[in-house]
Amino acid sequence: MKNSVICIKTVPYQEILNLRDSLERLESWKEPLEVLEKYFTNPTTPINKRQVVKQYYASAKLFETFNKEFELLIAESQKQLAIITQNQNS
Repeated sequence: MKNSVICIKTVPYQEILNLRDSLERLESWKEPLEVLEKYFTNPTTPINKRQVVKQYYASAKLFETFNKEFELLIAESQKQLAIITQNQNS
């Protein structure tokens, strides 16, 4: 237990804030992704071809935006974790 307390104290506070910000940005995608899930898992709705095309296009753009942001956040989080780990080993 003493070791874990010591380790936490050696992590710079700014690194903790950066990681928290990344997690908050990931969390902000929860609602838009639920909309996408609803769109793709609603097979009982009658099919309106024009509406389907519009919704598909919008959903595709939303996913594309999410995917880019997700990849960026994962890369940032991995860098932050590497920095924290490196500081831990130093």
